[in-house]
Amino acid sequence: MDWSKAKNIIIAVLLAANVLIGGNLLAQHSREQAQARQATENAYAFLEQAGMQVDAQLPDQEKKLPVLFLRLHKAGEELTEVRYKDYPIVVQGSGIGYEIAGTGQQAAPTIPAAEALLKLYAQLSAEGSVKGKRVESVELVYLLSPDEASYAAQDTASPAWQIRVDGRTYYVDAYGE
Repeated sequence: MDWSKAKNIIIAVLLAANVLIGGNLLAQHSREQAQARQATENAYAFLEQAGMQVDAQLPDQEKKLPVLFLRLHKAGEELTEVRYKDYPIVVQGSGIGYEIAGTGQQAAPTIPAAEALLKLYAQLSAEGSVKGKRVESVELVYLLSPDEASYAAQDTASPAWQIRVDGRTYYVDAYGE
């Protein structure tokens, strides 16, 4: 058997298999993006029908983000704003400084912004009417809510959707828990 001809046939078969697999992955990715866009449009329509105005642009792509480990500083030490990649870190509480000590080993997928908005809608409607409320902004952030009674030198910040409605800020766990 001619080995150069056999090698060429094997290479051609492997290339064809790669093209088929690549095309399949591209089609699957396109379907997922279309579903995410449709879910966002459905959320807009539902909230509008419920009387809630959404002025914010909702990102329709899911992200995979790890938790952050933060080293905390007591009040009075220098406070600087730190970001992880493009995501701001929000520390609830006054006068707490921090620096990133590390990240979790596994990056978990976050829920879409539309799902977070619907979760907030459920919370707000349980508290009263949502008619006439206006969603001003939706942003993915890292949230840390330290317990001020028991100060810890290190704590964990998790991804959360920061949603501003009529000047009030709400946070929805981005891991969907």
